[in-house]
Amino acid sequence: MPGIEMTIEPDLCGPISVGTVAVVRALMTHAGVALEAAVALVDRCTFGGERVTVPVPSSAGARALLDALRQLPAASRISAALYD
Repeated sequence: MPGIEMTIEPDLCGPISVGTVAVVRALMTHAGVALEAAVALVDRCTFGGERVTVPVPSSAGARALLDALRQLPAASRISAALYD
């Protein structure tokens, strides 16, 4: 199954990271990830410093997710790459 591997450099403002809501929405829209799972993935990236893998149902969806992440205001802090 295709997908995206990503890391996020946090922009912390107290106990939250600025700009991650748009990442959660992109995961939900393009990868079909449920809200709770999308938040958990983003939290692992921002607060855990992890590189996460996000499976996506199709190659087209994975490319759309990658494009969406590249267009976000926080794009400079997101490292994302396709995998098959």
